Amino acid sequence: MRTNRGMVLISVLWVILVLSLVSFSLASAVRVEVSAAQHAFDSERAFFMAKGVVEVVYGRFSKKEEFPADSPVRLEKGEYVFPFESGEARVRFESAGGLIDINAASDILLASLFDSLGVTQEQRNRLVDSVLDWRDADDIPHLYGAEVSDYPAQPMVPRNGDFKTVEEVLLVKNMTPQIFYGSLTFNPVTQQFQRVPGLRELITVQSGRDQINPNIATVEVLAALPEMNIQIAAQIVREREKKSYENSEELITRVPDMFRRPALDYLSFDPTPSNMIVSRATIASSGISRTVRLSLIREEKVLIYSTSPLFFRKVEEFRRGRWWFD
Repeated sequence: MRTNRGMVLISVLWVILVLSLVSFSLASAVRVEVSAAQHAFDSERAFFMAKGVVEVVYGRFSKKEEFPADSPVRLEKGEYVFPFESGEARVRFESAGGLIDINAASDILLASLFDSLGVTQEQRNRLVDSVLDWRDADDIPHLYGAEVSDYPAQPMVPRNGDFKTVEEVLLVKNMTPQIFYGSLTFNPVTQQFQRVPGLRELITVQSGRDQINPNIATVEVLAALPEMNIQIAAQIVREREKKSYENSEELITRVPDMFRRPALDYLSFDPTPSNMIVSRATIASSGISRTVRLSLIREEKVLIYSTSPLFFRKVEEFRRGRWWFD
């Protein structure tokens, strides 16, 4: 009888253990689902906040109007800060000089760019050579590249010339949407989703140079330069918030880790005109952010005041370009 009671007790304990494990697994799954749902909701909120303030700033900019003194919007370190109950949005004007020009970048810079996105060495080599083949004037492929014969099902074959838009890079053989647009990864330790930046956030087709301006480039762009990392890039950004760099000597003095670093060859301190409005909105409770960009198209117009005698003036105007949603 005692033996039977002992077997029953052991069976009950096993059942309790199994139920506990199942409950724990279900609870973990529910937490992940709830976290994902909250992330999606906060992401959408941040998106509309970011896009809305871009519209406001563009409206002011196009009319050449400043925000009134009693406005809650404040100017802080070159950014307009919009406070919201759920967080804040920061808006700045950005130049193509803070991005890597995919048309001018050398093979070394391209390789470093793709390395910063975490691709494998094999994929990196294929992407670099495929970009070079798209740009060059011949139909002879590089070792890992792709020319006309490698694009049989594509609506567009290699241009054999410069990329006309950033989106065109998505057509390059071996490019993937995940690399181009970025991706989300879930960190089981923090129970948070983390965003991996996409290639389109780091490149431009408008600067016409193989150098970037460290006074306006983001941490991610700086970290994409040869033999750079996030830590040094972040230090450059922290220092420039105190005062802009005038030349490479000053940069090395203030950020000693840059001494003799190959990335110095890819830096230019010449000012470049703004051609984009960038807004980043952040939800305070979760820290989730979304970034929205609106490109500005510069147009030079001639205003004629008199034909006899001829009296005119050239003016620069802007109009809306393309939206970018990250």
